[in-house]
Amino acid sequence: MERPVHIDVSALETIRVALAGAVILVRHDDVLSQLDQALKLESSVRVSVDLTEVTALDSSGVALLLLIRRRALRAGKTFQLYGAAPAVAGHLHLAGVTSLLGLEPPGDAARLTTGEHPPGGAGIPDHHDAALVEILDEPFDRHTIATVRQQLAQYAAGVGLSDEERYKLLLAASEIMSNAVRHGGGHGRIRVTGRGDRLFLEIRDTGRGMARRHLGEQPRPRPGRIGAAGLWVTRRICERVDIDTGPGGTTVRLVFAVTDGRTDLSS
Repeated sequence: MERPVHIDVSALETIRVALAGAVILVRHDDVLSQLDQALKLESSVRVSVDLTEVTALDSSGVALLLLIRRRALRAGKTFQLYGAAPAVAGHLHLAGVTSLLGLEPPGDAARLTTGEHPPGGAGIPDHHDAALVEILDEPFDRHTIATVRQQLAQYAAGVGLSDEERYKLLLAASEIMSNAVRHGGGHGRIRVTGRGDRLFLEIRDTGRGMARRHLGEQPRPRPGRIGAAGLWVTRRICERVDIDTGPGGTTVRLVFAVTDGRTDLSS
């Protein structure tokens, strides 16, 4: 996470868990150990999660919210979550956890639209007549993902992508980079190029490879299942996801279609 979690107990018998910034690559045990100490206080009756200052989540951040809810209910406390920005609320809805977290489904304007297309790339324009523009080519690890996200966000804002498009782009990149850090040797490299109205992300790691069960399209994860939705969400966001994997590492290639903002990213 970009910023430390803040947990306090208010005079209103509430354990308040305040998250902030980009809640990605979360070390769950660090947060849950603090929560467990607060839950030992007999005066508390509820756990309240404040997302007011949260700008983004990845699948580990979504999992943290579910784990906090689970801890609260097991301790006999009530649970509530509030303050989610529209893009964050849309992400939680796409992940299928809105009702579990006690949230109202977001209105159409706040839902993250998806980039689902027929398999095999059918219907994807080739844009080979447009110039391919180099946007980003950087190594990353747990400590530098935030810097890479910032560079990609600055580019997205500079070419006029909407708030929703920026959130989706950063979410897709973060999910795959986080997987590389957690499961692919702790580090990797991301290259981003643009042509026409498409962005192409290539994320490589040198880990031991990805299990074959993850290579094809998967059914929607069961709502509330911990740690199963990152790649599934990425496939909903991106127009195309291709994975090459083996004992020497994994390369994930994403095609991200820009549906608003500037239509020609290579100009």
